[in-house]
Amino acid sequence: MMDIDIAKIPYIKTEIPGPKSRVLLDEQRRYETASVTYPRSFPIAIRYAKDSLIEDMDGNIFIDWLTGISVLNLGYSEFIRNAVKSEMESTWHALEIPTEARIEFLKALNEAFPSNMRDYKTIFGISGADACETAVNIAHQVSGKNAYTIVFEGAYHGVSGGIIAATYEDKYKAGNNSPGFRVIRAPYPGILWENYSVDDVIEYIQTAIRENDIDSLLVEPILGEGGYVVPPSGFLKALRKLCDDNNIIMIVDEVQSGMGRTGKMWAFEHDGIKPDIVCVGKSVGGGIPMSLVYYRKDFDDKLPVPFHLGTYRANPLALAAGREVIKRTPAVLDSVRERGKELLKRLGEIDSDSIAQVRGRGFMIGIELGRNDKPLDSITMNKYKKSMIEHGIIMHTCGHYGNTFRFMAALNIDQKLLDTGVEIFDKVVSTQW
Repeated sequence: MMDIDIAKIPYIKTEIPGPKSRVLLDEQRRYETASVTYPRSFPIAIRYAKDSLIEDMDGNIFIDWLTGISVLNLGYSEFIRNAVKSEMESTWHALEIPTEARIEFLKALNEAFPSNMRDYKTIFGISGADACETAVNIAHQVSGKNAYTIVFEGAYHGVSGGIIAATYEDKYKAGNNSPGFRVIRAPYPGILWENYSVDDVIEYIQTAIRENDIDSLLVEPILGEGGYVVPPSGFLKALRKLCDDNNIIMIVDEVQSGMGRTGKMWAFEHDGIKPDIVCVGKSVGGGIPMSLVYYRKDFDDKLPVPFHLGTYRANPLALAAGREVIKRTPAVLDSVRERGKELLKRLGEIDSDSIAQVRGRGFMIGIELGRNDKPLDSITMNKYKKSMIEHGIIMHTCGHYGNTFRFMAALNIDQKLLDTGVEIFDKVVSTQW
């Protein structure tokens, strides 16, 4: 990456995409499936990435507010590079045979959970979808039934195998013909343009319990792809009580909200609950593919041998990177909570007729755009998205209407880059299209 004063970043010297990026984008289109999506939103080719900066092939330097969809919660950090390089000297594939990296990771993971969950067990996977599917399979194995699972509107739990049924949006299911798990979908409270309270949701689920055989409930403590929606206070506690009262296994999907994203290691900690099963992914491998399920020890007795096989589970390189992320994340949590509150305030003060709501917790913030009491249309949203990257910020969207910008920068991002990013975001969304 070229040596440039951070005060001059972002540094944009060509149109987007630049000529060199266009060459690689054209080559990608020639050889790779046309179904890839991210180059459509981010039309650049990456040359190098460091910390919270991404340089494209044309020498443009962008501020990274994407972090690979919350996969790089501590950025493209040098300590992750060094951990992976060091592990390469030992081994980079070991099946389930223990290595020092594996044991050190497991110990660090155990200590990262609340003290009343230190006796839980871990089973590894590759992706967030893998983790969520395994979690539901564990619940069915424990209950001994192929019962229904309660899931929620706006949820995203993956698009493969059985778990695809739990994901809400039809657009994510196109081309997948798996019938998936048996699910009953409940409303999620706090979604803009809807009007469901916690009591409404609990009543809905109670009715479903009376009419169906249900053994599990799968919930995101904050909706991710569904729009970065923070539910009303008491929602998770109400779900925990409902599960306890009805012998239902409570699964919390922390794939996107975990690993410090909300200012606590796990988002469920804000509500003081104790899940039966936790799904972990994305940043847990520091950018190297890995996921896991953390579940009650007594459930382990119900699992057959073998259970959930996979050749690449818990790759030593991911374990080494993840160990560093887990150990270093607690040091930034206070900063994430404090800076997150300030950021929420600053974003909420932007004078734009296009901003319908700003919401979030820690560094998991959604800015939903709308006008005249309606979600902003896709044509206008695409103009805003294009303008963001042209101004040097890589930032993604989410939500049922695709009209929510989501802030998910690295937890350790330089404050100058944060300040500059807010100024650019203000400028972009204050433009009338």
